[in-house]
Amino acid sequence: MWWLALQETLAFAASGLLFPFGAGDSTWRSARAPEQRTVVLIHGYLSNRAVMFPLAGYLRLRGFEQVLTFNYRSSQGIERSARELREFLARHVRGGRIDLVCHSLGGLVARVYLQELGGARRVDRCITLGTPHAGTYNSYWLTSRVGSELRPDSRVLGRLRKSRRGAAAVRFTSIVAGSDNLVIPRIFARHERVVHVPDLGHVAMLFSPTALSHVADALGSSAG
Repeated sequence: MWWLALQETLAFAASGLLFPFGAGDSTWRSARAPEQRTVVLIHGYLSNRAVMFPLAGYLRLRGFEQVLTFNYRSSQGIERSARELREFLARHVRGGRIDLVCHSLGGLVARVYLQELGGARRVDRCITLGTPHAGTYNSYWLTSRVGSELRPDSRVLGRLRKSRRGAAAVRFTSIVAGSDNLVIPRIFARHERVVHVPDLGHVAMLFSPTALSHVADALGSSAG
């Protein structure tokens, strides 16, 4: 247990050190090419795109040439963030197919975009790490808008359960941390195809070579 606690503490510290480097939005825009593929990384609650930099670097080493990070204000809620994602992709990814890789709350932002805002027309895969697909009991400690949206019986989550057919063609993979301390119970992070990663916490997933390798494997033939 002490090793798990240390890993998570170090991951939080690393996230804090990276935070200032992700304050600005990405200015990268793809070419207008119908054959290209772009991987878009979406951060979680009270974070920014910098926390996804280790994953972005790892994917580039694995041969994924176009990797883009998306910034959004998580405190504004899931639905508004999903609309921002739609606008961001329209501006920055000009043609081709998209794969989404999301941490925590980012996975729910992606699902609203895919299932309710027509994003499934552009996206082939959605990979989530530690996303509370069925909510989390920890949300009852939060008095914010996001806290109410992450409750297992929330309106947003109820709608997502009913609208899965809106993204029927999208292949979902959920990577579940065996010692996730924020998604309670951890089974609530399961959605569609499940990859279980033992001995990792919620934030440590973003820095774990094992978890990053699972992301690249789930992306499969997207490389190049």
